[in-house]
Amino acid sequence: MYYQSLLVAGMLNAWDKYQDIRQSYVIFLCLFSPLKDMRRSDRVISHLERRVTEELEYSLKDRTHTILLNLDGDLGTVSPNLRGFIQALKQQPQTTTSDLGNQLTQAFQDIKADQGKERSYMMLTKAEQDEIRMEGRLEGKIESAKKFIPRLQIEERWDATMEEFDYDADKAKAFLEENNIEY
Repeated sequence: MYYQSLLVAGMLNAWDKYQDIRQSYVIFLCLFSPLKDMRRSDRVISHLERRVTEELEYSLKDRTHTILLNLDGDLGTVSPNLRGFIQALKQQPQTTTSDLGNQLTQAFQDIKADQGKERSYMMLTKAEQDEIRMEGRLEGKIESAKKFIPRLQIEERWDATMEEFDYDADKAKAFLEENNIEY
């Protein structure tokens, strides 16, 4: 949920409207029921949302979705695809004709058959994780800059672009030229 809050904060710029926030999803795959005290602790899917505690009928509608998927829940209550998905994750035999479950089971078997794939599937190096994170941040900055920079006065565009790209002149110049923004 920490990363979801960062994602939502990164999707909203000062000039954006609250309603323009894109939806984000966090799905927890739980090996047990995290909501044991609820009436239906065998529920497979629980969708959490933010509410005002003094007025429970009022939902924040912040376009964030937190879903708890209880892998130990009653699989008879869910769709065949979700049942197949859960059975594949738990490496159980498929009890349904689920294309999703069958495809996932086959993918797991293929990965296990190739030791190189299994190793890369199971663990990215810290450097690779950091690189993926930085690529995502850069994409977010580019989208933000595409909306913001052209609205500025010509004299302000270079400084704002430099700041947006952490004062990397090559990236700033490339961005402005690729997007045909006069500066």
